[in-house]
Amino acid sequence: MVRYVVWIPVVVTVVAATLVLVNPVAAQSTVDSLTESFELSNAQALVTACTVPADSSLYQTAKGFCLGYMTGAMQLYRAAAASPNVKNFVCPAHAVSRADMRAVFLEWAAANPQRLSEPAIDSLLRAAVAKFPCK
Repeated sequence: MVRYVVWIPVVVTVVAATLVLVNPVAAQSTVDSLTESFELSNAQALVTACTVPADSSLYQTAKGFCLGYMTGAMQLYRAAAASPNVKNFVCPAHAVSRADMRAVFLEWAAANPQRLSEPAIDSLLRAAVAKFPCK
């Protein structure tokens, strides 16, 4: 995990420097907004990172961050669920890809805007439980 945390500021700095050369005012506003979403202060920040338009110069960075977050959350859940002391609470009938989980989260977020001020991980888990409940 530490390796990725170290790279986030580097990637943001490189993107910011590139954008400032193109359009300093718009670039700073966009970079500030995306940089804030990388801190994941809440679920809205994860929505922001996961919905950067494909034509944005920040798209690849944001997509990597979003899918990386999905990967980490999914791996953490799988590791916890493997413990005999943890009861499963997410039970998909099939393998769920990172892109699938992103779509599940964004659909849930659109239907539950009142919960977007909650921590990102809480909202991601709520989305997974709603979509893949255990019977």
